[in-house]
Amino acid sequence: MVGKGVVLSISILSMASSVGTADPVDFPFIDAFKKSDLKKWEIAEYDFDHPHFDTDWRKQNVVFDNGGDEEAAGLTLTVTPSKVQSQSKNRFIGGSIRRKIPTIYGRYESLIKPAKGSGFVTGFFTYTGPFYGTKHDEIDIEFLGKNTKQIHIAWFSDGVLTNKFIDLPFDAAKRPRLYAFEWLPDRINWYVEDELIYSAKKAETNLPITPSLLFANVWAADPSIRQWAGKTEPEQSSEAWFGQVKFTPMQTLFSAEKQAALTKIETTAIVDPASLE
Repeated sequence: MVGKGVVLSISILSMASSVGTADPVDFPFIDAFKKSDLKKWEIAEYDFDHPHFDTDWRKQNVVFDNGGDEEAAGLTLTVTPSKVQSQSKNRFIGGSIRRKIPTIYGRYESLIKPAKGSGFVTGFFTYTGPFYGTKHDEIDIEFLGKNTKQIHIAWFSDGVLTNKFIDLPFDAAKRPRLYAFEWLPDRINWYVEDELIYSAKKAETNLPITPSLLFANVWAADPSIRQWAGKTEPEQSSEAWFGQVKFTPMQTLFSAEKQAALTKIETTAIVDPASLE
């Protein structure tokens, strides 16, 4: 999404394949993006026609385990100039992955070194929407490459966006750091290096309540939204790096008593993953 003036629905980033039914939605996981983790993620490969994106999705822009380099293990997503004009006529190709199994309440965290460069956007977020037969609910951590001394946090509840830019005391593109959000029935907490930077409370705003899929991506913005994302140069390229990604379900984060208090808040039912295909 792009601030107050323009809203990008992340439904357009969804990939046309089944969600799968291997794990329950509250199953914890830790992925270090080894080759063996590939089967747990869907990698985007398609031309993308959207007025706010100047990016098609390509598998070649997604590298697990850094090609086998153990000292630089993790996930590398690149955004590079397109060598072939696609039907969408986008000038760039980028990398996007999503978890195959939906999750809901808990803590989502990753080591992230976002892409640097005007016009580039790095995202780590949960999403579900009409493509999956649900309303649009979403929680975001994003970095704009034009200013990586800020973090962009946002959430959608039934398609309605709320977002904030928060200044950081460092340049996020200099080295990987730990970023996280806790999605709970009564609030969403965002963290940088385990320090709470913002809390959105149900008493003050509507929150997402629908099981969602976890995404990571990097993309080039269309020149029409350069006021928000900045302007890309035709031969510009960059990359984002993600280290270990971890999901901890709410029942692991809190005691049974605390869980019971939280889940008294009205939510939608946790759906069978098969129903989100």
